[in-house]
Amino acid sequence: MSLVKWAFLTALLLPAAELAALLLIAALIGWLPAIALFLGTSVVGILLLRHSGRADLHRMRLAFAQDGWRALHLEAPGFATVLGGILLVFPGFITDILGAALLLPAFRRWAAIMLGKAARTRRSDRSVIDLEPGEWHQVPDRKSRRGRKSSGRA
Repeated sequence: MSLVKWAFLTALLLPAAELAALLLIAALIGWLPAIALFLGTSVVGILLLRHSGRADLHRMRLAFAQDGWRALHLEAPGFATVLGGILLVFPGFITDILGAALLLPAFRRWAAIMLGKAARTRRSDRSVIDLEPGEWHQVPDRKSRRGRKSSGRA
């Protein structure tokens, strides 16, 4: 499935999953503690982003401007911290769990390995040949109009 389809499905299903998680947590610990936890994780995310500072954000922005999506990987200094902070700021317990997990080095290594395997699997697709503009040229169609038999109409 393409990246666009995954992003579209995530955009549709994540809010529903976050709402279900909120209802489940509220049923388990009560509404007031659930809302306090909900807001508390956002505050922690904001503090984490402020602490990581503009240097990490600037370094990420420069790397992305130079190399695009290839520059963004979990081993880049500060990237996982900033991404974890952003996920903590997003409302919802599922994104909070992912954001908090990105702050753990063991999870970061595991996620980097899994993303690397997924990228290698996608790159090894033999049905697509990715060539640079100088490595190919267009070949004219071999069927010419003069070579066809006429239908007898004038």
